[in-house]
Amino acid sequence: MSAGERPLPPECARLAATLRELRSATGLSLAALAARTPYSKSSWERYLNGRTLPPRQAVEQLCALAGAQPERPLALWELAEVAWRGRSEVRDAPRAEGDESAGEAADEQGVAEPNARSRVPWLLAGLAVLAAGTLFLQSRPDDDTVPAVVPTASTASEAGPGCHGASCTGKGAESLDCSTATRAPVELGEHRYGDTLVKARWSPYCDTVWASLDRGVLGDRVEIVVPGVRVQHRRVETRLEETYRVSTTMAAAREDVLGRVQACLVRRDERRCFTLTPP
Repeated sequence: MSAGERPLPPECARLAATLRELRSATGLSLAALAARTPYSKSSWERYLNGRTLPPRQAVEQLCALAGAQPERPLALWELAEVAWRGRSEVRDAPRAEGDESAGEAADEQGVAEPNARSRVPWLLAGLAVLAAGTLFLQSRPDDDTVPAVVPTASTASEAGPGCHGASCTGKGAESLDCSTATRAPVELGEHRYGDTLVKARWSPYCDTVWASLDRGVLGDRVEIVVPGVRVQHRRVETRLEETYRVSTTMAAAREDVLGRVQACLVRRDERRCFTLTPP
């Protein structure tokens, strides 16, 4: 830490730790994150290490790529945003010329939502989240800058799904517009195993199916099994993922084969499956 630099507020450290877990859940490198979002590789490096507070939209997009519910990360972001503003006010002073990293970070901060009153509900939710426990995680920093330009959400929506049928197999539903508010998937069944819930969804726009797992335990694997198509699966690999929904990637499935598709939970070599119910 350089002379005069204030330590990172704990709220910001917790947010950065959560973002690193989400990044790990995506399986994407920093360069891949840059290619899938409007934020550069060096920006993601700063977000994940707590050097810069990310825009709210960056947190939302990372949750979508990880197949995670955004409520808890956004609650942490609200708390971190308040702490970051307080930290900035204390240390605010004229910057030396040529401090490009500080200027770039300040520019990125301008895209965060300015309405403080809209953040009150999230702050209350965040306090409850933080009372539940503290996350201790390690970072995996990367280096050089890779600027990225990607279509906006509205442009992608107008352009239609990014894949169809076999071209979607092995890809994420949310990232390719097969599961959005305007293209909502159809739920084709669910089964509860104790506290763990397995659900199956089908996108009529993309002709694909996938399965999700809520409240799984470390080591659990959720699968979507379509006859003649490679099995798609996702494993619960971290303690954080035990609190989130994890989803498989998609498998191509026309409507006429849905009655033969299965969603499965594999736990300690025990396999439990149910057959989807066509719409």
